[in-house]
Amino acid sequence: MLQLKQSINPNRQPADSPSYPVLPENMFRGQLEGLLLDVSQFIGMSDSLLKSLLAMLRETRPSDWTDPNREPMCFAMQQNIAFVLGKDARSVRRDEETLEKRFGFISKNVAGNGSRCRIKFSDGVEFSQGLSFTPLIELVPKLMAFRDQLQYERQHSSRLKRKCSALRRNVKITLMEFQGEHPDNGDLKALAAQFVSWPTRFSAFKTLEALEVHYQDTLSASQCADDLRVLFQNMSGQADSGVLPYIQDTTENPYVNCNASVNIRPDIKSEASTYPRSSANAEASEGLENKCEGVSREHNSKFIEKLTPQRLFWLSSEEMRFYITHHQGQRATPTAMDFIQASIDRLGELGINRSAYNAAQEQMGDMRTALCILIIDRNRFHPETPIHNPGGVLRAMTKRDAAGVLNLIGSLIGLSERNKHDG
Repeated sequence: MLQLKQSINPNRQPADSPSYPVLPENMFRGQLEGLLLDVSQFIGMSDSLLKSLLAMLRETRPSDWTDPNREPMCFAMQQNIAFVLGKDARSVRRDEETLEKRFGFISKNVAGNGSRCRIKFSDGVEFSQGLSFTPLIELVPKLMAFRDQLQYERQHSSRLKRKCSALRRNVKITLMEFQGEHPDNGDLKALAAQFVSWPTRFSAFKTLEALEVHYQDTLSASQCADDLRVLFQNMSGQADSGVLPYIQDTTENPYVNCNASVNIRPDIKSEASTYPRSSANAEASEGLENKCEGVSREHNSKFIEKLTPQRLFWLSSEEMRFYITHHQGQRATPTAMDFIQASIDRLGELGINRSAYNAAQEQMGDMRTALCILIIDRNRFHPETPIHNPGGVLRAMTKRDAAGVLNLIGSLIGLSERNKHDG
């Protein structure tokens, strides 16, 4: 539990010239209530205690939280708070003690009979007895920092889960394609054993640290799967796989053999249908660039032949390149998985929410979705039609793919032409 309690300076200003802490700039009592709602369960506050605290807060004057000359105080009697909450006075008394002694949110100064009041004398001096929230105000910066940390951990956890899902799919597809042809291969057997050892749900990882360990595990397995794929394709004389098989507008899937026999859990076989697939008949009319009218099929073919992973890297935005390079590490050229992971890293920065990404991934697969995000990211600075709503554009591209009219190659050609113009 976060340790929030801290000592409060007992040296108060004279009553005729008070000066009290106030909420941070642009924060009011309502925002403070939201902050407490965000962090309460993570600092060990029960729902019942939180309700008591919020009821006491609402008994204060909102202006006292931002006026350095006034101290926000609750003067309501325990019986009144208890009536509002449907509790008994003894429960409210325990809540006050917990808020004061355990959390350090209030300073309790009441009369011997528990009475609370604010009296202003004729000479202007005020006398107050009640629950002071000055200690809570002094803890607000720490609470805000804690909320920021929670938000970061949630976002980081979400990114890791998406990456792990893509890495798992990559491993599975390698097993589906080659396990039947090479049933005695020791590396494939070890990869399959590692795959079936993974929990089916991410809820099995109770901490962020455990999820990070799993991510490293799936990353290592995916890299092993890529190495095995290259090895087997070289043995059979097939072309090396890389980024290109993912982006050609074709109904063929370069990785998935629908008739393959795979010795993996039956409950996850259905995942294969979500890994790279292309839209049918995507010779279509317009991408995000200016329709690419006049671009011949021969031009498209030549462009695809020259579209190496490194060239695709240079079509990306500077921010995307940063993440691609990070995932590429010491390898000479980036792989498809480097582009996929980099696109996931960019989601939060582009403001693309989880549902938009999930819908795109389910429709287009991992790599085509990554290419969509790459194109959207770069076109934020399109000279004529810059993108202001990346999430909305991704949803539109998903619908176009479902209709069989998404022209990724045309959009990539448009980026390439802009590179020539800018270069």
